[in-house]
Amino acid sequence: MKRLALISALFLSTMAAPMAVAAPQLGGPMPDKSIDNLRMIYTSDPALDCFQTARDGVNLRYGLEHCNTAIIDPLINYRAETFVNRGIIRYDMGDRRGALNDFGNALAFNPTLGDAYLNQALVLVAEKRPTEAMAAINQGIALGATNLQVAYYSRGEIEDDAGHYAQAYRDYKQALMVKPDYAPAQRQLDRFKVVPKKAATQ
Repeated sequence: MKRLALISALFLSTMAAPMAVAAPQLGGPMPDKSIDNLRMIYTSDPALDCFQTARDGVNLRYGLEHCNTAIIDPLINYRAETFVNRGIIRYDMGDRRGALNDFGNALAFNPTLGDAYLNQALVLVAEKRPTEAMAAINQGIALGATNLQVAYYSRGEIEDDAGHYAQAYRDYKQALMVKPDYAPAQRQLDRFKVVPKKAATQ
């Protein structure tokens, strides 16, 4: 089974602008000590850097450091999505256990995050745990994961490997209905020859 790329959590469309806060200049006014909450000051947005690394798959250690910074910020928005993105980076670095742990943490913060289930499933497929992967894919589909074509394709591959060819064929077709130019599903469908029922029973 070909390894699929994991899906970065696409939270940017709901962000009005990066949440970076400029660091104070040396010699400038001292921070207000009356503020009780911890305030973390950045020269860039660590959650955004984390997302971009997960999406692009480059500078993984740099991205991981920024994910770690974002996750410990008590005021961060999109904590669940940041766990998903860190899980993708960990997976790309070969740390499957860490990736699964991060996807679990994402779901603890947001149990309705379909992309966390889908990424979890892709790691479970790589771990050769098809039953658990199938359950996670089904949950991701039910929750409306962003890239449903990947969900249906992955489910089709699990069914294909198990010898459930009719179900696999239906899921590959469903992947193309979601995304008509999705080449992996088309390649799989090209392997099939549909035989009418009457001809199959003669």
